[in-house]
Amino acid sequence: MNAMETSTVSTFIAMAGFALATSASPGPVNIISAMSGAKFGVSRTTPYILGATVGFVSILASTGLGFSFVMTRFPFIVQILAILGSIYMLYLAYKLTRASMTGIEEFEKQSPPNMVAGVFAQYINPKAWIVAISAISIYVSTSQRYAATLTVFCCIFFVICFPSLLIWSIMGASLSKKLGGIRLFNISMALLLAVSIAVFLVEFFRGT
Repeated sequence: MNAMETSTVSTFIAMAGFALATSASPGPVNIISAMSGAKFGVSRTTPYILGATVGFVSILASTGLGFSFVMTRFPFIVQILAILGSIYMLYLAYKLTRASMTGIEEFEKQSPPNMVAGVFAQYINPKAWIVAISAISIYVSTSQRYAATLTVFCCIFFVICFPSLLIWSIMGASLSKKLGGIRLFNISMALLLAVSIAVFLVEFFRGT
């Protein structure tokens, strides 16, 4: 293996590490995946997870193709996304928490967040845009083979993001049983989500 091949492999490993750290760490989409897994089960949550994965990868691709210029040129767009995204995530958490309080008759009438909701959640998730901009700046912008590197990075993120969110759903389904029920688990997760969003908004607007 020559020096160029070694450098390429090292870059791909670094990309995978970045993708894992940002996909598996606690965040609004992860917490919603856990809450949906607790309430509806892993299989019924999978479309939401697939949508969230496709949503983020498309954000990464569009950022790499030049949308990051728009975001940095017009920072108020990011601020609007931060506010709308926070409201939407809290709304989803509220719906899942409220669903957890219903009986079996009402439960059968309800449906988990779908693929479209997953895509939409990422597009108004300010964390997703910030991660995408950072990823492009660090790993893609300096590459001599820009298009190829961007394509590989998108593939790496897809392969890592989907199972990371799936694991959160599995944990939600498992932990809700151990903690004494879906209702208690989802209320706890909703509170955690509210706190995490509040902390994010304070730090975000303090830095803008």
